[in-house]
Amino acid sequence: MRILLASNASYAPPRGGSTRSNLVWLRSLTQHGHVCRVLSASDGADFETVVDAIQIRGVRDLPRRPSILGAEIQTFQPDFVLVSSEDISQVLLREAGRVAAGRIVYLAHTPQFFPFGPESWNRDTQAADVVRRARMVVVIGGHMAAYIEQHLGVRATVIHPPMYGTPPYPQFGAFEDGWVLMVNPCQVKGMSIFLELARRFPQLPFAALAGWGTTSADRGALASLPNVSLLESVPDIDDVLARTRVLLVPSLWYEGFGLIAMEAMLRGIPVISSDSGGLLEAKHGTGYVIPVR
Repeated sequence: MRILLASNASYAPPRGGSTRSNLVWLRSLTQHGHVCRVLSASDGADFETVVDAIQIRGVRDLPRRPSILGAEIQTFQPDFVLVSSEDISQVLLREAGRVAAGRIVYLAHTPQFFPFGPESWNRDTQAADVVRRARMVVVIGGHMAAYIEQHLGVRATVIHPPMYGTPPYPQFGAFEDGWVLMVNPCQVKGMSIFLELARRFPQLPFAALAGWGTTSADRGALASLPNVSLLESVPDIDDVLARTRVLLVPSLWYEGFGLIAMEAMLRGIPVISSDSGGLLEAKHGTGYVIPVR
C-alpha cells in the first residue's frame, strides 16, 4: 500500500509523543513492505529527507501546506491518507476531506487540537464532519476513545504504538542521584509547578527536556534557576531517562494519554503526575497522582 501522513508538527526531528507514535506506526508499515510518506512542518527551510525508509517532506509556511498536500495526494495516489490531530487550524484535514474522501484515517492524539469537543481550541463543524466520515479514527488509549464517542458519536479504534522497546527494559531507578525531570516544559504542561519546586529544593538538580511547546520565554525562566538544566531533543529518550531520579508530569491541560509517564515507569523511574485526562489511564494503579486545582 501507499500511505501518506499529514501533520502540522515537526517530524525531522520529531517532537512530542504524537509524532513519535506516528513514526513508530509508519516504521512498522515500511517494514511490512508498504511505502510511507510524511508531509509535515519545518522549523527552517523546506526540505525532503528519508528516515528509516520513510520519505519526509517539511514545509515551513503553513499557508502553503494544504495545496502541497493536495498535490501530493494527486501524484502519490495513496491508498490511505493519515491526518494527525496536530493540525489546530484544520487546514490539512479539510484539504484531505476535499481531495481524498473515503481514504482518510484520523489519528486523534491531542484533544485541544480536535475540531470538536469541550477541550477543542478551534471547533470547526466542517472539519469535524470530515473526522466523522473518516474510514477510521485511531486513538492510543481507552480514555480518548470514550471522549471521542461522547463528543462526536464515533467509535474510535484503540491502537497503542509499540514504542517502549523490547523487554526486559533497562532499569534506571537512581533514587540518590540524577535529575528531577520534566519533558516539554511549557505553561499548559505545568511548568510553573516545576519552576516552583526547583526554587524550593535548590539542593536538587532539575532538568527540563525542551519540546514542541517550549517558548523562548519558557527557556528564559528555566535558565534563571541555577539548579535547572535545559536539555534539547534527543533521538533516544533513554539517554535522558538514564540520568533521571524522578519524572514530573504536572499537566494542567487535558492530556490524551501520557506516553512519557509509561516509558519512565517501565524503566523503574517513579512518576509524579497530575490527574488530567488520559494521565489517569497511563498511571492506573501506580500512585503518585495529584489532582489539578
